[in-house]
Amino acid sequence: MEGYIKLHRKILENAIFRKPKVSHLFNYCLLRANWSDKTICWNGQPLVVERGSFITGRKQIALETGLSEQNVRYALRTLHTFGMVKPLSEKSTSKFTYLTVCNYNDYQHLEDEGNQQSNQQPTSNQPASNQQVTTNKNNNNNNTKETNKNINGDFEKWWSDYRGKSWRGNGGVKSTAAKNYAECLKKYSPEQIQKATDNYLEHCRTSRSFHKDPERFVDPVKKMVEQWLDFKPPPKQSAEPDRSVSIVPNFKSQRDVVRRTLATMNKQQAEELWEQQPEYLKKDAKIQEMFKNKC
Repeated sequence: MEGYIKLHRKILENAIFRKPKVSHLFNYCLLRANWSDKTICWNGQPLVVERGSFITGRKQIALETGLSEQNVRYALRTLHTFGMVKPLSEKSTSKFTYLTVCNYNDYQHLEDEGNQQSNQQPTSNQPASNQQVTTNKNNNNNNTKETNKNINGDFEKWWSDYRGKSWRGNGGVKSTAAKNYAECLKKYSPEQIQKATDNYLEHCRTSRSFHKDPERFVDPVKKMVEQWLDFKPPPKQSAEPDRSVSIVPNFKSQRDVVRRTLATMNKQQAEELWEQQPEYLKKDAKIQEMFKNKC
């Protein structure tokens, strides 16, 4: 295997950098991932292994990295949780796993490849073509900077709002959250992300439940933005009882109690008991007869 990969210094800000085994495996995935689409033959059928992806197995990774299979399993699960490497089940088999480095173009962009192709133009065309490439590059850079500026501004506002509205202290890796937020913008607008956030944090506040850290909330793999965007809270229950529902007493049991009690009372006690009884018991013929006998 020839060539090289790019490793951005922002990896220093990522939480996995402080986990040597996970960081080691991520670098391995960058080294193993295809620079361009490749087609292999599997079971007599063509299988396209796309740019940023490769096929492997847990035993092979353990052999090539020096990690144990248990450490490989843990590291892959961690990278998947952080949205950095994910297995593609549709292309995986019982013989191998199809792994994809998420946002591979962010790590290994094609800018150098374009420069290399433009430099290979004939000498007579070089001044004009180089000028065109430089102009286009400057325009693209200006557009990219303006887009990044807008995204960063929206993200900073969202990050502060999330931390301010959360009812308990939260940690979170800001660089990971920023990347996940930018990834969510491909599908949702900043307003939609904010609406989903408000719905989620309000639910956590009213239910007194622990909320996810901000980078997990905007993780595209978790799909929490999608889940909470159209969330409608249940109607609030009134503290007052619903008086429209009539309570039907157990008339038979209360009538029997009053009858047995009256049988053991004298006149004065019977009169006091009579005054305490509700109207539906006073209308009972048997109780009326027993009371008249007492009086």
